[in-house]
Amino acid sequence: MRVRRSKPGASKSCRAERGCWYSFAPTLDSPRARRASRTGRLASRRRHLHTGQVHTQTLQPASPGSLNDAAWLTSLVMPTPFINGLSIPGFAATARLLHPASDANGVPATWAQVANQTGRPLHPDSTWDEVSGTVHARRTVHSDWPGGEPDLGELGENGWDALLDHLTDWAGSDASCVAAIDAELPWVSGTVGFYGDPQHVEPPQGPAFPTEVLSTAPRVQLLRTCMLMTGPLTAVRSLGRTWHYRDQCWFERHGPTGLWPADRSWLVLTDIDADHTVLAGPLELIDAVTADNRLETRP
Repeated sequence: MRVRRSKPGASKSCRAERGCWYSFAPTLDSPRARRASRTGRLASRRRHLHTGQVHTQTLQPASPGSLNDAAWLTSLVMPTPFINGLSIPGFAATARLLHPASDANGVPATWAQVANQTGRPLHPDSTWDEVSGTVHARRTVHSDWPGGEPDLGELGENGWDALLDHLTDWAGSDASCVAAIDAELPWVSGTVGFYGDPQHVEPPQGPAFPTEVLSTAPRVQLLRTCMLMTGPLTAVRSLGRTWHYRDQCWFERHGPTGLWPADRSWLVLTDIDADHTVLAGPLELIDAVTADNRLETRP
């Protein structure tokens, strides 16, 4: 069993460190902390841009009238949809898409692989702490899993690609959708994030969207204050920010907090404190997603 010490007063997921890819601050002299300091999980999400190449966001601010359209969602997600086995009213079926963890070498690992190594059962309503044998004390975290935890609030690039494939098959690539994006996330607002290690602070970066977009996009209160963007489903694949370091730059991909089509036939929802993404929709869509081995799902 490993014993990890977090900095005093740090909680499992500190809201002040939005965008953190780890749910607690690791021991500063641990291999995991050193690995995070050298590269970080975000590095795996950055695609190098050649000189002169510019990444362009294709999602646009939604119209002010979209606030009325988004009102239906507020009552559905309050107080929280992130309770195992909880169904969302108005949809035939619901599934949890588990965010992948990583092994001690940073290689993605499924929850089933974690359960196999820790010897703990993986039930439909299992939590990450149960599967990994994680116990949180006031200043320490005990875990039977030697690797990294699931990314909070992020399904990951491969996960989103797989999910968008199914949503595109269902609705069409040109189907209009609304994306709700937590306006206070570091990659959105351009603030500095700690990314799991208080000694590893990313250099300041610009916001993901131009100032006029950030100022004009309507806001709605879901679990967080989210700005509403709109565009075709294909535009979700371009969501992220350009990350600069010295004379080089990368595109760093991210997923929205919420996503739904104009006809409200399905809903995708996650949160910065959630280690899974909720998908609600028709039974046929849910069945197709749960049958995809690129995704690890639970009811």
